Amino acid sequence: MIVEGRGTAVPVLSCTDLRIEIGGNPVVDGTTLAIAAGETLALVGESGCGKSMTALGLIRLLPDAAQQSGGQITLEGARIDKLSERQMNRLRGDRLAMIFQEPVASLDPLMPVGRQIAEALGRASKTSSADVDARVQDMLVRVGIDRPDVRARQYPFQLSGGMCQRVMIAMAMIRRPMLLIADEPTTALDVTIQKQILDLMSDLRRETGSAVLLITHDMGVVSESADLVAVMYAGRIVEAGAVTQVFAEPRHPYTAMLLRTIPRLDGPRKVALPAISGAVPDIRDWPQGCRFHPRCPLATDRCRIEAPPLGQVEPGHDTACWHHDRIATELT
Repeated sequence: MIVEGRGTAVPVLSCTDLRIEIGGNPVVDGTTLAIAAGETLALVGESGCGKSMTALGLIRLLPDAAQQSGGQITLEGARIDKLSERQMNRLRGDRLAMIFQEPVASLDPLMPVGRQIAEALGRASKTSSADVDARVQDMLVRVGIDRPDVRARQYPFQLSGGMCQRVMIAMAMIRRPMLLIADEPTTALDVTIQKQILDLMSDLRRETGSAVLLITHDMGVVSESADLVAVMYAGRIVEAGAVTQVFAEPRHPYTAMLLRTIPRLDGPRKVALPAISGAVPDIRDWPQGCRFHPRCPLATDRCRIEAPPLGQVEPGHDTACWHHDRIATELT
């Protein structure tokens, strides 16, 4: 699957035919994508589809049980998937940064948040302690935290979930990385805080020119925050393109059914939102053919036997479905 950024000739980040396995079972199965400076690519799908594992693979932070079994990863045209751990540590934070799920769990409970942000600034900063403190407090202000001198001395348990998320963003952005990976950055936050976090990430992206990979299962978040979208199911990309294009005319049943779950202000009241029946299959037992066919209302015998390749249905819009021409009339 190829999602090509439109802003630069050489993308900030790209991966080609990325494959990640756990115990010999493919978790990420042949993903190809590219993100340009100043763009946001959303990788969407239900839990268990391989989104977070893709993100961890890109930044080389896979859990011990997982391993990259194929493909290559490049940063500004230079391969990074073969670098040593020491070389990768020089890139992380400086040129690559990640906002993890569960910000409270990702922060050190025994260290004030200001000190944690200062550590993220790292030894590369040769400024004095006073200057470091000033940069930390300035970053806290930029992520919308009031009384930064007080907050910097507080511990994570003294802050709300939204504030902890802002601290994580401050840690990720203080070195102005070329690529920011945000893994479910608004999970478990109320709607108001969600919008503030997304607006903040968008503002910082515009200020720094960073590329952003946004991992989410929320199609509403995608419509508000992303330029490009890649829909992932059971380890494979099934549809990709510009957000406006994909949302206006989805060409895969899974995408169309995900879009139907978005609440609409102009929709009927007191009517349950449609749900996708079934569940994402276990990685040890991927279905033959199209992996979505057990849940797909359009599935035919061909879908159960033969896996559709990802191909272009119109310029800049790819899908992997034998029946993409039926989506508009039967599922939207």
